[in-house]
Amino acid sequence: MYAARRALRAPGVWRRAFGGGGGGDARVTRPATGDVPQPSEPIALESPASAARVVQFSDEFVGRGFARSDIFVHPAFVSSDEHDLLVRSCEKKLRRLAGAYAAGHFDGRIRNYRECSVSAWLPHRRGIAGRVAAAAGRHADPDPPDLPDRPPTARASGWTAVGKHDGQIRHILDRVWDLLPPGLAWLPPHILDLHEDGEILPHVDNPDYSGFVVGGLCLLGPAVSTFRHVDDPAVRVDVLLEPRTLYFMTSRIRYQFTHEITLRPDQRVWRGQPVPRARRISLMFRDAKEPAAGWGSLAA
Repeated sequence: MYAARRALRAPGVWRRAFGGGGGGDARVTRPATGDVPQPSEPIALESPASAARVVQFSDEFVGRGFARSDIFVHPAFVSSDEHDLLVRSCEKKLRRLAGAYAAGHFDGRIRNYRECSVSAWLPHRRGIAGRVAAAAGRHADPDPPDLPDRPPTARASGWTAVGKHDGQIRHILDRVWDLLPPGLAWLPPHILDLHEDGEILPHVDNPDYSGFVVGGLCLLGPAVSTFRHVDDPAVRVDVLLEPRTLYFMTSRIRYQFTHEITLRPDQRVWRGQPVPRARRISLMFRDAKEPAAGWGSLAA
């Protein structure tokens, strides 16, 4: 997958994954105090009141003082029309870029899936090049004009440079990125299409491949995602991810909790009601790791 993942199978895996004891980037080293890497600009996400019906914190999570704000869940973040536009656009990208479903992934963490990244949906100012330009005192390259406003030519309908709805989708996704600190540099949105018979096994997203936050915009079918502390699985959060829901993992949940969406029967029930197995698409959001010397160090 776009951001490589590692399963936490043994006590030493944490040290290898986070670079402890071997030099490496201090931003992803787990200090002895149990602190986790934090961005220079604080992340202040607060779930709306509507999230209460789709998030369950275990007694152990609450009793040990973990921050509920480390998991952000916003049901109905996009409208039904926006959801449908995103689904149609994701389908087109997947057909062109991803092909058939894959039975398994090289790290063994995901089954029956397909995926692709869409650089055209990331505004230039929000990506790595935009952060490098800003650090160097330059303007980021302009985005292509929104295609519905582009006049057709004699030889083509006007949709030849990028996808027909890419501009509209950038405007929708801007609302996602506006929730986070403006200093973050974002990787291109990543489409993860999970088959009805697909599953994501417990893992922590590899901190060598992305930064402080991992999130997703949920499309098509519902699913229950479970987040468990790597040292104590009783410390957990369960989230019902309905279509149109936006979620983000930050701080300890991003770095110290596994997450999973499996085919186990206990993950197909929410508060006594069955959650039907269905194909689902997640539009994934990850920030890029900033070099230790800052984005300006990448300026030519």
